[in-house]
Amino acid sequence: MFDVFEKLKKLSRELIEVLGLVLVVAILVSALFGPEVPFFGGIMANVQGMVDALGSSGLGVVVALLILYFWSRR
Repeated sequence: MFDVFEKLKKLSRELIEVLGLVLVVAILVSALFGPEVPFFGGIMANVQGMVDALGSSGLGVVVALLILYFWSRR
């Protein structure tokens, strides 16, 4: 039973790592080639909106995100 949980935990960590890399590539492509790039074009506006929302929500959200980040790196 615990073996299933370990496999699920490993799979979720690998998925998070791959999605993080896709996000980094999308931001770089959008920054280099502008918003007209198919699939990656609107990522900068979305990231900017998310950063603005975090700024208006206060420091608590940023601290919570940092805790989640470091917990996932464990």
